[in-house]
Amino acid sequence: MGKHNKTMGKQNNPSMRSHTFLSEIQSNPDLWYRVQVLLHDLSNVGNDILSEKRLSATTNELYISAPYFTEAEAAQILSTLVEPSKPSEESIAPSPNIITATIQDTIHQGLAHFFDKRKASGDSRPCGPHDMLPIYLDVFKLQKGDLKNEKFLGRLRRSGLGDFMPHSAGNTTDGRDGGPMDIGQKGKKGKRGKKGHEV
Repeated sequence: MGKHNKTMGKQNNPSMRSHTFLSEIQSNPDLWYRVQVLLHDLSNVGNDILSEKRLSATTNELYISAPYFTEAEAAQILSTLVEPSKPSEESIAPSPNIITATIQDTIHQGLAHFFDKRKASGDSRPCGPHDMLPIYLDVFKLQKGDLKNEKFLGRLRRSGLGDFMPHSAGNTTDGRDGGPMDIGQKGKKGKRGKKGHEV
C-alpha cells in the first residue's frame, strides 16, 4: 500500500495505475541509453550533423518518437510519472504543489514557464531544441556532465543508436544496414534541419 501513496489520489484513479515511474525507465539500460542520446542531440544540435539528422527525423513535437523510440516506448516515456525537483532560483520544475506528473505534462509546464519568462523580457523568439535541454535534464534527472561521459560518448561515436530499429516508423536508424535515413553512422551527409516549438 505504501508505494501507492507516492501519488495523490492514485488509489482512487484507475487510469494512473498503468503509469510507470522514472526509475523503471532508468533500469532499462538500452532504453535509458537512447534517452541520453536524445538529450545529447538536443545539446549538440547546432554543431553535430548527426544530432541534427536524428532530431529532424522525429515525428513528435517533444522529440520523443522514432528514431529514438518505438511508438510503445514513446507512449510509456510520455506517461511516466516523475517527482518534480526541489524549487530553486534556476529550477524550471513545475509547482511544488504538484506531487507527481507525467513526463509529457512536466515538459509542457516547463515550456510554458520558459515562454512566460521570455515574454516578460520582451523576447519573442521561438523555442529551439537547445532551449529545451534544461527542461529535459530536469525532467530526466540528468546533469550536463552525464552527457559528456566518455563511455557513453564512445558508444555513441561507434554505433549511434546501434541496431535499434523502430519498425513502426517504417525505416531503419542505423546506417550500417543501408536504411533510407542512415542516421546512426558518422560520415553520412543529409539535409540539415531544425525544429522550432511554440506553445
